[in-house]
Amino acid sequence: MWLWSDPLVTIFVRSFLALLFAGAAYSKLRHQEEFYGVVRNFRLMPDWLAYPFAMILPWLELAVAVGLVVDRAMPVAAVAASSLLIVFALAIAINVARGRKAIDCGCFRTGYRQNLSWLLVLRNVLLAGAGLILVLAPQAVRTATVVDFMSGVLAALVAMTLYFTSGLLTGVANTARNNGHLV
Repeated sequence: MWLWSDPLVTIFVRSFLALLFAGAAYSKLRHQEEFYGVVRNFRLMPDWLAYPFAMILPWLELAVAVGLVVDRAMPVAAVAASSLLIVFALAIAINVARGRKAIDCGCFRTGYRQNLSWLLVLRNVLLAGAGLILVLAPQAVRTATVVDFMSGVLAALVAMTLYFTSGLLTGVANTARNNGHLV
């Protein structure tokens, strides 16, 4: 049996990616003007395109999050999630290659900057791979149970908590480093 064909793993990955995209969308919608500044700061598109992009992206992320939890929409949402994550990885990689690491990634509007790095590129590529595996994995070898569902969702909630915590700690460290404090 292939690990990805287990319904527990599929439920976990779907739930984690749905939480990731919903959280990203929510934070960008709450701080739209700030996110528009982040998009402009990436310097990858003309200014006239940056504003519509910054206004549409959170709604697209929210649609992906909803699609990941709806069985019929999941394959399309998983491809969309992976595609967005690859686009984000490319945008970060271009700026890191340009030497522009001291800008905020724009992933979540937490109040702390998460500077660009090759690690963020890798993170997005791995997350994109997880989304594609949802589409490419063989069919489940067994039917999901209530325990699978509850365990998968709870594991995704724990993983998301750890994900946000690591992002906040990275942001705190970056802020301290930028203010001349030792970390």
